[in-house]
Amino acid sequence: MFLPLLILTLISATGLLLYTKKSIPSKYLNLLIGLGAGSMLSVALVHILPESLEQTEMAVYAFIAGFLAIYIIEELLTPHHHDHAHGDHSHEDPHEHYDHVAVVSFIAIFAHTLLDGLGIRAGMGLSETAGYAILFGVAIHQIPVSLSLAAIFRESKFEKRKQILFLIGFALAAPIGYLIADLFLHDVDTMIAGLAGAFAGGSLLYVATADLLPVIHSQGKWKFGTIIAFLIGVIGMSSIGLLGLEHQHNPSEEQHIEWGELHDEHDIH
Repeated sequence: MFLPLLILTLISATGLLLYTKKSIPSKYLNLLIGLGAGSMLSVALVHILPESLEQTEMAVYAFIAGFLAIYIIEELLTPHHHDHAHGDHSHEDPHEHYDHVAVVSFIAIFAHTLLDGLGIRAGMGLSETAGYAILFGVAIHQIPVSLSLAAIFRESKFEKRKQILFLIGFALAAPIGYLIADLFLHDVDTMIAGLAGAFAGGSLLYVATADLLPVIHSQGKWKFGTIIAFLIGVIGMSSIGLLGLEHQHNPSEEQHIEWGELHDEHDIH
């Protein structure tokens, strides 16, 4: 399992490709942000929420809680002292705006991807076919999300070194989730798994709608292109679920997910 996880990590690090060029025009970064916004919206509503509801009817409340949690975190992180006044109105420094958007986006996406890693391990506990199917679905998600996250950080005022460290952390999220499940979790109630997944989904929905959609609204000359990128993200990620290309994260209707019995058989080493 080491090689597939390594490949997943490299796919999740796709956003680092944006750092191969010294400068990238904001219009291109905003196109990637639009693509990521559409992808996250679809992942949250089409993939995560229905799957979580299959595990527990309480998932909808965890979904809302995840949305509210990121909202509160962002309110606490939002700078209120960097606005620029012009006559009788003021506006926030756009780069300051991207600073906190980058942080809350990373928190939400990292949490979701960590749970994806847990889901991969759960699938492996049933069969390699199930595990690899889930891994394939996660990998498809990672490309647009990684590029979008990198674009957000490129627009922020964080030092380049810190931006790269954040993206490396994101790339390692799924393998970390897999290792945590493999080493420490042997018997997880599906209700808990469903609630955790729904919480992460709600946080993704907030990032997509409250933080990234305003980027599309603020576009001038390139607004139409950004809208198209957003729609491609929505339709593309929705099609994955519609066409059955992604394995459900809910591996069974049983009350518990058992990993311990097959722990040795699927050892990542």
